[in-house]
Amino acid sequence: MTKLLKITDRDYEEFEEIFDEVEEAAIDEVAPEVMDGKKDVKITGESIEDYDAAYIEVAPKNAVFGRVALEMIVEKGVRTNHTSTGFFIAAKKNYLYYVLHEKNIPAPKTVVVATDKASRNIEKELRGPLIARKLESLEESETKKLDTVQDITEFAEGSEYDEDILLFHEYNSGDKYRCLVAGDQIISLKDRSEGWRFDEDSLSYSNISDRQREVIKKSSKALGTPVIEVKMRGEEVYDINPNPDLKLFTDVSGKNAFEAAAEALRSD
Repeated sequence: MTKLLKITDRDYEEFEEIFDEVEEAAIDEVAPEVMDGKKDVKITGESIEDYDAAYIEVAPKNAVFGRVALEMIVEKGVRTNHTSTGFFIAAKKNYLYYVLHEKNIPAPKTVVVATDKASRNIEKELRGPLIARKLESLEESETKKLDTVQDITEFAEGSEYDEDILLFHEYNSGDKYRCLVAGDQIISLKDRSEGWRFDEDSLSYSNISDRQREVIKKSSKALGTPVIEVKMRGEEVYDINPNPDLKLFTDVSGKNAFEAAAEALRSD
């Protein structure tokens, strides 16, 4: 008998057809604690040890809490769709691109800054066009294509240290893909929309090349986390989402993303 704890704002009733028992909790009901030197994670007062696995979605703005809670959950022997480090890397975008480049994973050349003043002279490091992204509390609030590096100053204007993060990527005009990694499985969707933005309404199931599959597997291994979404432009990793929409991947691909995620949770 397998018992799953589901911690997500999404319904995900499909898990109830896969696991013998499924219980739900809100993220604010998850309470890591240390008493008399012993670590535990309580869910409305009950130990996380009561569950075989936990499917957890933590908002990027709660990256530090998520890292601590996930580390303690795994220490209790409960399998999750994240590792603490993998979640933290995917949530903290300034760290993500550092890791990708350190692991020699193809990704756009990227500069990360924290203030508008720090964005000066970026044109010496990057060649346009660029994709500019503004993150507030680690969640994306604005994204824009800059046709020339001279547009950087205008985009960065008003950004404040400790509140905003600005990312500037060299633009890759290759085909756009959203790929779910669940254990050893990859479900790939092609974004057939015109232009540079990713469009959720223009997705269709599509096979990817062996090279793209290799890059995606390398990305998953670098983070060490069982279930993630990798966004690609051409053969480069544009972004990694720690909380993929399983229903979206199921509906568009016709494949059971919930079963794939469940298998990843069951695997050693």
